[in-house]
Amino acid sequence: MRLVSRPVAARRRPFRGSRAVSSAFEVAPPGFEPGLPDPESAWLCAPQLSHTFVAAGRTFPGQRLSWSPMWPRGVGIGLWLFVAIAETAIAQSVRIGVDRRVELMAILFKLAGNPEYNRNNFEQYNADIARHFGPFHDHEAVSLARALREKRETGYSGVMSIAIRVSDPPELRERVPFDSLAGWPAPAPEMQRFVEAARRFALESRADAFFEAHRALFDSANARLRRPVERAAAFEWVGRFFGVPPDRDFVVVPLLANSETNFGNCVRPQGGRQECYSILGHYRTDSAALPIYDDGLVETLVHELSHGYANPLGRAHRAEFERSAPRVYEAVAAAMRAQAYDRWTEMVNESLVHATVARYIVTHKGEEQLGAFLREERAASWLWLEELSDLFRKYEADRRTYPTLASFIPRVVAYFDSLPDRLPAMQRRYDAMRPRIVSLSIENGSDTVDPALREIAVRFDRPVSDDGWSVVPALGPSGPVPGAQERFPKITWKSLDSARATFALGKGLESVGATLRLGVELEPGRVYELQLNTAHGHGFRSAPDGVPLSPYRIRFKTRGAAGLQR
Repeated sequence: MRLVSRPVAARRRPFRGSRAVSSAFEVAPPGFEPGLPDPESAWLCAPQLSHTFVAAGRTFPGQRLSWSPMWPRGVGIGLWLFVAIAETAIAQSVRIGVDRRVELMAILFKLAGNPEYNRNNFEQYNADIARHFGPFHDHEAVSLARALREKRETGYSGVMSIAIRVSDPPELRERVPFDSLAGWPAPAPEMQRFVEAARRFALESRADAFFEAHRALFDSANARLRRPVERAAAFEWVGRFFGVPPDRDFVVVPLLANSETNFGNCVRPQGGRQECYSILGHYRTDSAALPIYDDGLVETLVHELSHGYANPLGRAHRAEFERSAPRVYEAVAAAMRAQAYDRWTEMVNESLVHATVARYIVTHKGEEQLGAFLREERAASWLWLEELSDLFRKYEADRRTYPTLASFIPRVVAYFDSLPDRLPAMQRRYDAMRPRIVSLSIENGSDTVDPALREIAVRFDRPVSDDGWSVVPALGPSGPVPGAQERFPKITWKSLDSARATFALGKGLESVGATLRLGVELEPGRVYELQLNTAHGHGFRSAPDGVPLSPYRIRFKTRGAAGLQR
């Protein structure tokens, strides 16, 4: 899932809750050949790729454009982009474009209330969605989506697994049988009922008309996404790194109906090539309120691509990893759950993927950028990533002995076996580097704070920087805890040993300093609560080395009549 932002500057957003980010690929059953395409996924995709992509119709530099007869040239509101990589014996393709199926499923689960599909940086498009689809909030398809979330925990990439297993709206034909072991997130009767209701939703809401009305927007998003993808050279690099032949087609989809989440899913038709989807959100919009896709996206792309290779390896070696990985997970469980990694198996898969991204960075950007990436990893409690990256460096240096990452996995398992006994000391060393709070201008936990108070000051033991997520509502694993928004005080400004700046979540300060000041407006008889920093590692960080403050909650009550207290 995850996310929550993958580029160094924006890799884990605090409210992502997320898996964020990130990725749930189909994984193979015991007995398959590690690192090669998952045989269980042979039924994951119908032979005809008839769904509509709004795609950017041009080739990558130095590559030729060719059209497969299976892919209609003029379907719907756009075209498929097919890029054949000439250097490979088996043609590898990349398709880039907005996908109606992805947009429709994101909209359905947005209406159903899934928090991870209600992140709306793209305000104008989100307003258009609300205006067009809002009247269908009580549609059966929305109710069934809500039931899938509540009963089957369908969310994040599980929603996208539905999208890529059906054809274009409004038909939404199943591309694989509902009763197959094909990665559907619920049993066949539930999925069949949901998809039938989704067909009616698409027809009755005139979803096609909505997508057609946004053709220019989709074209713009495709063009914006194409530029960094062209420069990345990620597809060939990832295949070479894992030592797997170019046996799959890659599909890169800009997700516009939601922000700050990235997903990866792979499917493969019977007897055909595997498709691996990288479904990419965005974190910022420009002055024209359009999504920004820049070079920071490349690490996200490499991350999502790598899941298609790494997850089957984790599954194939689950028994070996189970000796030690559950104990590693328990030591960092709070931070992992804050990133929506709820199982030790997800932590193992993410470790393989993060270490792969580290090797991509050092290859394409150098050691300095690798250092910045690893600082972010440590801040989010991936304390072993530097060592794992160094281990992967040895793999890269000896490909004669280890032609594939699958052949190197026993050494990765041995590394994880060494971690449980060493991780507590790693945590202590890192915690010793964290900034500390020296004093607070009010007593934490007080129930007699003056409601006329206009400023709260927090003093640290060293200068810190602020990335914009330093003062937030009280957070749990999936976002603000119940009632957190109501208890969050009205903050009008903030400063760090500098001039005051208007307070806004996500807006950091350019200055560094050892004293935080917050301008507040309080009411009598109220309970207030705020949190400094998130479990993701966002917020205040020591200015020299970027080590984050541990999450710290401030709770107080203002004086007032008992009847006024809330």
